[in-house]
Parts: sequence; C-alpha cells; structure tokens
Amino acid sequence: MRQRINVLTRVTQSRAEEEAAAERDPLVQLCAFFVGTEEYAVDIMRVEEILQPQRLTPLRGAPPFIEGVIRLRGAILPVVDLRKRLIGQPSPVDTPKTRLLVCWLGRRRVAFTVDRVSEVVRLRRSDIKPALGAVGPAPFVVGVYGEPEGRDASAPGGERLKLLLDVKALLLAEMLAESNSTRRVNG
Repeated sequence: MRQRINVLTRVTQSRAEEEAAAERDPLVQLCAFFVGTEEYAVDIMRVEEILQPQRLTPLRGAPPFIEGVIRLRGAILPVVDLRKRLIGQPSPVDTPKTRLLVCWLGRRRVAFTVDRVSEVVRLRRSDIKPALGAVGPAPFVVGVYGEPEGRDASAPGGERLKLLLDVKALLLAEMLAESNSTRRVNG
C-alpha cells in the first residue's frame, strides 16, 4: 500500500512539474504557408479565415504589393500580394492552391495572397528563435523555427526553417515610409 502511495505521489509531482514548465514555456499555434519556395508562418490568433482567391477591384495609387480590394460580408478588405511584398516578384497566375489569408491587424482585417497554406503548427515558444535580420531589409520577420525535413533530420540540411512574420509590420513599414515622404513634401 505504501508503495502505491509513493508512486501516486511521484506521478502527481511530475504532473505538477510538467504544468509549471508549460506555464513558463507555453504552446503557440502558427499558420504556416508558402510564398514562392519559402515557408512562412503567422500567429493563428491573427487568422480569421482562409479563402479561395476572389475577384479584385484594383486601387490606383496604392503601393505595388497591394493588388486591390475585395468585399467580404459587407466589409472592404485590402489584398496584399505577399510574393511582391516579401520577395519582390509578381505572383504567377492563381493556382488551385492559391489562398487568401484573412488576418486581423488590430481592429482591421487584411487579406494576404499566399501560394498555398501548408499546416497549423503547435510548438513551444522557446522553439522560436529571434530573427537576426529583423532590423535590416525584412523588419517583419520576427522569428525562425525549424522542423525536421524528410526521414533523416540529423543529416546536414535536414531541417527546414520557417520564418515567423509580424503581419502588422508588413504594412507598417510601408505606411511609415509614405508618411515620412509626405512630411518632407508638406513640411
């Protein structure tokens, strides 16, 4: 009987330790997708829905990476071509896998055109490493995480890196550049 109590005590203690560790290093969920050959991810809490491409209304004078706007259940959403925004290449013609990722940016919604959505990933926050290039030409890349690729992940190059995007920064950088140029002209 005493052994049984000791075993139960150890099991209870190990569960409590696991729960404490989970609180210190919580799970996060990310929506992963491809743009070109690179795989990116955004916080799943920002993603409202994933849609098939829709008919766009073009916007004159918009930055080149904004394809236009769509009407979604009474709301007008800008559509950002992530291929143009991230890698500076025009998107190929929509494929059967092309999707619109409708994301929340504060109280606003924006649709991002991606080549394909790949998966929802659950991982510990500590598995995401800071992105070193986050201050240079890509201030919207805030983290990097890796997943084993193929069967032999221990082989060189056996880990595929995914870039974690800050969707607010994708548009904020452009808006700040425009407001600075407007200030110089008007100021």
